[in-house]
Amino acid sequence: KPLQGAQVTVSADMPSMPMAHSVKPAKAAPGTKPGEYRLRLDLEMLGEWAIKLRLAGPVRDQLILHYEFDGKGATPSKR
Repeated sequence: KPLQGAQVTVSADMPSMPMAHSVKPAKAAPGTKPGEYRLRLDLEMLGEWAIKLRLAGPVRDQLILHYEFDGKGATPSKR
């Protein structure tokens, strides 16, 4: 089921350069579809980033997703 009414906070860190490149936590806004949340992240450079999602509200959880960003977009990292 789509999760509605949650507070979603997103931050990002670059695992290859700890504490050198990070994005401060920001709140995502509800999207147009149930369970959809949107946020724009401004990453300082291309490469692998750990995207941290924190959920609060009806469900509390934290997810860490690793993505490889290149000039074309993002793909899940092969870890």
